[in-house]
Amino acid sequence: MLNKDHGKIVVLVIYFAAALAFLFTDNPAIETVEGFSIGPPAGRTGAPGEPTCTTGCHAFNQGAGQFAIIAPTVYEPGVTYQITVRHTTDDQSRRRWGFQFTSLTGSGNRAGELRSLNNLTSVLNGDGSGLNRQYIEHTSIGTFAGQGGGASWTFEWTAPDTNLGPVIFYAAGNQANNDGTSFNDQIYTTLKAVLTGPPTITSAEVKGKKLIVTGENFDIGAELRMNGSKQKKTSNDSSSLTTRLTAAKSGKRIEPGQAVMLQVINPDGTQSAEFLFTRPQ
Repeated sequence: MLNKDHGKIVVLVIYFAAALAFLFTDNPAIETVEGFSIGPPAGRTGAPGEPTCTTGCHAFNQGAGQFAIIAPTVYEPGVTYQITVRHTTDDQSRRRWGFQFTSLTGSGNRAGELRSLNNLTSVLNGDGSGLNRQYIEHTSIGTFAGQGGGASWTFEWTAPDTNLGPVIFYAAGNQANNDGTSFNDQIYTTLKAVLTGPPTITSAEVKGKKLIVTGENFDIGAELRMNGSKQKKTSNDSSSLTTRLTAAKSGKRIEPGQAVMLQVINPDGTQSAEFLFTRPQ
């Protein structure tokens, strides 16, 4: 699950509980959701531009479980990688599982090609939100009905043929109690950036109390250092996840005309070169 700083990144990832929370409903009177056990409608990953929950949310990112994407940190154009989406929980009332996943460029366009490896997942092409995106999701057999402790699905993603910059993976999942209704199901979302190389700083500016650092390949949860010191309350900008970091209170520590040395360190330990920033007078 996302930590507190990551939560700031995904204001748009409020999610699709109005659909996926019902995906295991077995009540035949609910015709609109009767078939969701074979996978929710396209466009329910919580990615930008996709529907969000308006009513009926159930334990959104608040249950005891975890939901994660296991994927490479860096991609090379045209190379195929295996991706795993995984639920884990100690809550033994969770007995059915689901997910939906998509891969997008920083501007929200489809990035690469998804492919199923078995009958646990299926691919939806050119669907969802009118944005011509591609999705992969669970099938009916891929809900692992009755299974406790968690579930996972592995599939293939082929990177774009050319370097499109960092790609963002978005996924949403349901840890359900398998009671044939949507009640008390737990909805989770997560995202992961797949970069094209180490972080690079290209510019910085001070706006009020904020220090805003711009560049490339800033992983989600990247650390910002100023004169060697880690800056608190630093987060990826929700409108440009991998190209901008904002340190909420660091700007007030830089006087007009003062020069500071900045550096970005990604969670995998890769570091940018040091960048000398002088605040204008």
